[in-house]
This record gives sequence, structure tokens and C-alpha cells, in this order.
Amino acid sequence: MTPNRTYLFVPGTEERKTDKALASAADALILDLEDAVAISEKARARDMVRSRLADVAPERQVYVRVNDIETGLTAEDIRAVCTGGLAGIILPKVEAAETVRTVSTLIDRAERSEGLAPGQIRLNAIIETGRGIARAVDIATAGGRLEALMFGAADYTADLGIPTSNVGPHITHGKIATVVASRAGGLAAPVDTVFFDVTDAEGLAADCREAKALGFAGKAVIHPNQIDATNAAFTPSPSEVEAARHLVSAFREAEARGLGAVTVNGKLVDYAMLKVAEKTLALAR
Repeated sequence: MTPNRTYLFVPGTEERKTDKALASAADALILDLEDAVAISEKARARDMVRSRLADVAPERQVYVRVNDIETGLTAEDIRAVCTGGLAGIILPKVEAAETVRTVSTLIDRAERSEGLAPGQIRLNAIIETGRGIARAVDIATAGGRLEALMFGAADYTADLGIPTSNVGPHITHGKIATVVASRAGGLAAPVDTVFFDVTDAEGLAADCREAKALGFAGKAVIHPNQIDATNAAFTPSPSEVEAARHLVSAFREAEARGLGAVTVNGKLVDYAMLKVAEKTLALAR
């Protein structure tokens, strides 16, 4: 399956925004039960999200961000939203492998209760605290139904006690740790944090370029005006696709002659570079 390039966050209580999000070009939606919903509105948000999931088109990927395990609300969230229209659960503030296993079990039970196919509902874990980054490999290798990691910069910087930002060595460190852990766990390529300034198109483009270069497959977004640029950033350009095709063709011809490397456009190409080119072709849309 081609990775999602954009995950658009939508408050679980806002029907109008959800309608617009479902009609948008975002590859996936995240209906939010966590930060975007007041404590007094949690129960109503669950009911609204479940009702909306019943009407989701089969081809539309809709996830739900539940409340983190420390709130005591996670199990109730999962019981409420695990229904046929749900693609997956987004679990915030994950700091331990045991949390992944616990939530995987909760989803197992919800699937059985709803008569869903085992393993139908995916699980993505957000790494967004110092402890989460320190234990990222343990989390990524926890097993269960974990599909991918996501990096969250806002809570990460808050946990470190520094101003919220999308840039800086601490952010780059968090991103690299998330990418490396994902690879160690054999997970899908991770999803990058949101870009906070919805008016800064140049900043968003630069942030997307960095995330792609670090190994992220896509990015969470918080406004519809961020979707097109983010989709474009994580889609190989026509020139990148053509270069990848040329490289793969040249390498396969050399391989047929018994060679394990070949020079393409003056550069030595080996199996490692072949993998990158093949990945580019796989991501082409």
C-alpha cells in the first residue's frame, strides 16, 4: 500500500470541518478526541465520531486520535470508535512498549465485539516526550498491531521545557530517533509532526523537504491550506521518477552481465542506491 502523505487533524466535535475534510485532498483524516476536545465534551465527541464513521466511504482512510493512556479514557475511546469505518487508532504520548501491547489488546477486544476482521484496525503511536524518544526503539519493537510511528513536536518541546518550534537540533534529533526506531522495528516509514504556522508556505515547504530527506513518508497537517504542498513534497517529481527508472534499468542491465555496480551519469550505483530508486518508483502516483 502506498504510504499516506497527509494526515489532516479535525476536532471530533466539529461536523462542518469534518465534512470539508472528507471532501479534501488529504490522504487520511484524523478525527481528534484528545487535544481538540474539552474534557466536558469527551463523551459527546465519541458519539459524534462513531456516528460519522458509519457514513465514511470505504476508500476513505479515517483514523481517530484517542486520549493517552495516562488519562484513563483510552479504553472507553477505543470501545466507542472501533467500528467498520475506522482505518486506525492514533495513540498519543506513548512512552513504553507495554502501552502499545495494552492498546493492541483493547483493539483486539473491540474488533471481536464489533464483528470486525482481526487486525483490521491499525495502530500508530505518537512519540512526543523525552521518555518516548529515549525508548523509541523499545516502542517500535513492541509488536502487536503497531503499523507506524508519528513524531509530535509540540508536546516534545513542552516536555523538554523549551519554546514550541519546528526547527532546531532538538527537533532534528527527535525526528531522526523516530525514523531509526521505525526501521529497527520493521515498521512503515514514520509520519512527521505538524507545521504550526498555517500562514507560512515557505516554511512548510522547507519543513516537508527536511522531513522527506530524513526518511519520513508523510506529514500531519492542521489546515486544509497545507494539504496540496505537503502532498506534492512527498510525491516524487516527474524528473525524480525518470531518473529512478533510468538508474534501475541501467543497474539491471549491468547485473545481467554479472556486475554488482554500474556508473550512471558519472556516479557509481550499487545495490543500496538501487533500493532508493525502487522506493521512488513505488511512491510514484
